[in-house]
Amino acid sequence: MNNNKLQLKKIGNFCFSAGLFLLPSALFLSSLFLIFSSCIGCFICEKNYFKCNWNKSFFICGLLIILSILTHYFSLNLTFKDLLDPKLSFIGAVNWLPFFWLFWGLQPYLNSEEKRKKSAIILIAATVPVIISGFGQYFFEWTGPFETLNGLIVWYQRPITKHGLTGLFNNQNYAGAWLSLIWPFCIALVLEKSKSFFKKYFSFLFLITIGLAAILTNSRNTWACLIGSIPIVIGSSSFVWFFPSILFLSSILIVTISQPFTGEIQNLFREIIPKKIWLEFSAEGIGSLKVTRLEILLSAINISKINPFFGLGAGAFPVIYELQKNIWRGHPHNILLELSISYGYPVTILFVSSIVALLIMSAKSVFNKKYQINELIHFERAWWTSIFSFCFTQLFDIQYFDARLSITSWILLSGLKQILDENKGNKNISL
Repeated sequence: MNNNKLQLKKIGNFCFSAGLFLLPSALFLSSLFLIFSSCIGCFICEKNYFKCNWNKSFFICGLLIILSILTHYFSLNLTFKDLLDPKLSFIGAVNWLPFFWLFWGLQPYLNSEEKRKKSAIILIAATVPVIISGFGQYFFEWTGPFETLNGLIVWYQRPITKHGLTGLFNNQNYAGAWLSLIWPFCIALVLEKSKSFFKKYFSFLFLITIGLAAILTNSRNTWACLIGSIPIVIGSSSFVWFFPSILFLSSILIVTISQPFTGEIQNLFREIIPKKIWLEFSAEGIGSLKVTRLEILLSAINISKINPFFGLGAGAFPVIYELQKNIWRGHPHNILLELSISYGYPVTILFVSSIVALLIMSAKSVFNKKYQINELIHFERAWWTSIFSFCFTQLFDIQYFDARLSITSWILLSGLKQILDENKGNKNISL
């Protein structure tokens, strides 16, 4: 029995590692590996599913989503009966229900600092195709499609126009979200104490190339994550140079985009700084938008009030918003409102409170001064920083519905839960 369990662990670990490595470049194969490893994880997991409060919380979320789906299917709001398709609620549930199970099934592969570090390094290595395809697209006009394995894996890339680097992703915001998830691990890798010249060389190479690719996406959310991740991962020792640097760069940006500084100095800065970057912050760039994010958010709040308990169903927002404003927008640029509109306030409140509690409680473990002497502390900080930055950006845009990003985010959340468990174990040992 023990030998069988040991063999299962080896197979599960291999499938999990393979799934991580293929995640950004071969989603279908990656999903098969991760699903199989999660099935094995359910067998080798030492605790019962319902003995974990986080599992209970997500399980109730799943029940509430199913209840909402049933209300959409049998008694849809009559006001929009002819416009909304209740079947979309079933399809939309795929973005949530399987991940509540994946959160539990993948925990055995993340239940130690070494395993989380290994997973982080695999994710960095998995980003190589994203970097190559992105740079090829941006500098050499590679547009594809490129395919292999008789069409099983196909990479689509769009020409660079007014948008930034997209690489293997559908648009620059998705590419930027992936790169910003990986960026904290690159910082931790550079900070790792190693005497090997080649390890240091490749660490800096990944840091520079992933950072550059993230900048070229022209995604403001991504830029904010790049900057904000640095002091969190490095710690208080970075404050001496970090904040003066931010102040200096902010001053240059203000001079570059502000009308009172119009003149030779501003023109000089505009020639040095790529236009695609400073235009993202200027009135010229923002003024070209047909509708602002704030206007979309306010409309989404009003739409969520139509059926606050059970929601209107997945895909309801773009239909109702276009009906009201005569402008099509695919989502409300806020995942809380998207979930509220789709399945109602109760599931949203429970889900968000669970995620926030997990982030806060794990932060207390990761940033506890008692454990700062740990050699892997930078990777633990990077793990927390990665999922925190991703969750924060979902308040202003929604990249979660790209399966590669949603899978990664739940893997990171699963790791946070293991960090909490380890911290509790350390407390019990010290007592």
